[in-house]
Amino acid sequence: MVRASAASVALLLCACVLAAQAEPRPALAIARKTPRADLLSAKQPRPQPPQSSVTMTIVQIVNNVAGAGILTLGAGMAAGVGWIPAVLICVLVGALSGYTFFLIGAACDMTGETSFKGLWSRTMGKESTWLVDGSITLVCLSAAIIYSGILGDVATSLLSLSGVTTTSSTRTLAICALTVAVLTPLSLLKDLSALAFTSAIGCGAILYTALFVAVRALDGSYHGGDASAFVKSLPAHLKPSFHHTWSSAKGLMRLDAKALVLISNLGLAFIAHYNAPAFYSGLEDATPGRFAIAVSIAFTILTVLYTFMMGLAYATFGSNTASNLLHNYAEADVLAVLGRVATGASILFGFPLAMLGLRSSLSDMCSGLSTKISNKDSPMRFALVKVASPESRVPLVLSLLALITFVACTLTDIGVIVGVSGALLGAAVVYLSLIHISEPTRRTP
Repeated sequence: MVRASAASVALLLCACVLAAQAEPRPALAIARKTPRADLLSAKQPRPQPPQSSVTMTIVQIVNNVAGAGILTLGAGMAAGVGWIPAVLICVLVGALSGYTFFLIGAACDMTGETSFKGLWSRTMGKESTWLVDGSITLVCLSAAIIYSGILGDVATSLLSLSGVTTTSSTRTLAICALTVAVLTPLSLLKDLSALAFTSAIGCGAILYTALFVAVRALDGSYHGGDASAFVKSLPAHLKPSFHHTWSSAKGLMRLDAKALVLISNLGLAFIAHYNAPAFYSGLEDATPGRFAIAVSIAFTILTVLYTFMMGLAYATFGSNTASNLLHNYAEADVLAVLGRVATGASILFGFPLAMLGLRSSLSDMCSGLSTKISNKDSPMRFALVKVASPESRVPLVLSLLALITFVACTLTDIGVIVGVSGALLGAAVVYLSLIHISEPTRRTP
């Protein structure tokens, strides 16, 4: 985990060096395009919906960025970070993420582009746009695996609460059953407009989770050791454990290489930068100044939310904070049960959106790569064209679901996926977006 996390720091340093060495470029006087880009895959633009005010854009950004990654932040702090460094890291990553999110919008204003892929093509050249599709493919694949794993965890906990005897294979069976009965039909839907309500469910689930975590941190339900009925029902590795008090020197200032785990978790929690062009093009009377206001407020809200969630989780469970925070709460804890149900419902209906982004970006990547193979009789070119064709939609979705299910069943700790994807993809998609501003913007699209 630490080795994978170290990649994020290395990529960040490379990005800063490249940005510092490049000459600044003047803005281009190009009329802004009107269609709003697809949020995930940067496919063909759709008719533009009503423009959003600054306030509504703030709400949309917060709702889009905040997700299941919020459940992993306490574990990142528990890995080996004191209170003061943890808060500073969260603020620093939040500020960097917000700034690079704004830079992408500013680049859209300079170039007139309305999609992440179009922006990359304009600044870096068309030849490498498959890298954008590849990055988004990996982001969506990681999200789908994390979602599937959390659904398995939630289902196992609810089954146990209902009196069903659970074994080591229950989680695997639950994931497989949910995939076949629910996730597959939803992922095969051609029109996802009926799932528009899921954004409200997701926002409600996050707010409720933050509320019940705060209540349990403050009401002492998990304090007092086995004298608490909730604590007594937990296995030893999930019970609250504090090696250092918060007021001790080590509790306040502890910092070592394991802090990279927290940086990786935050890297994933703050990522949504491939949607920045859509937010900019959807902003009413869009200017870099108005977008800066929306992004600053949105990422300030996210940073405060993440800091409190991280701190409250660690204050409740200490060094035993799980990578999926919901694991730490007793099965009989009513507030936690409602939190699991809310989280499960949000993920269940949000999963098809991740699958749509995964399938679309993978198809686009294969289509782009196929054009680089001059030999039309090449088996590789044939395979890439086949994957990208609309006729392969159903087989492709089923194959991806099989892969996602296998990985989710095999990796019982979602922290592994969160750490690796946050370290590699967070750095690649978020911090390297600085290059969009510093590289030439006058290239021919």
